[in-house]
Amino acid sequence: MLKETLSYLDYNKSITADRDVLDAVHHLRDTFPAMKLEEWAIIMHRLKTGEYRPGYERLKLPELVDIFQQYEGERAAVREGNWNELKKHAPDRLNDDQLDALYDNYKKRREKERQDIEKAKGIKSVPVRNGRWEHIPHQSDPNYQSPMESERDGEEGGHGV
Repeated sequence: MLKETLSYLDYNKSITADRDVLDAVHHLRDTFPAMKLEEWAIIMHRLKTGEYRPGYERLKLPELVDIFQQYEGERAAVREGNWNELKKHAPDRLNDDQLDALYDNYKKRREKERQDIEKAKGIKSVPVRNGRWEHIPHQSDPNYQSPMESERDGEEGGHGV
């Protein structure tokens, strides 16, 4: 992914040798172990779109480390904002009345589910034979006549003839 991005950018002073690319990947992986592959893809895409612009057409390991650190800072800011927003809406503690209401709702829901199960047990099952309902005719039945044949029997000359 990194090699593809480097060749896409085509900077004058950039990592070009395969061994240098491998060393850079190993260093970045060791320096940023919590970063997922999807995040690497985001960084490479942002490099290609010009969101991260290294100076003087130079993209070597120090510039890549700076870009990864910048992304990590952006990610941390977004996560902290999401966490603070979540904390605003979450209740600190439930009082006894709120807990009793939750338990009552749960008990009512369980009772309704139990009643539904009891009602379902009372439903009479439809008899089946060979995986088919018996009241529906099937081609394997010797007395079976397709709907098209039964329509043609009543008509003279067939369909539109």
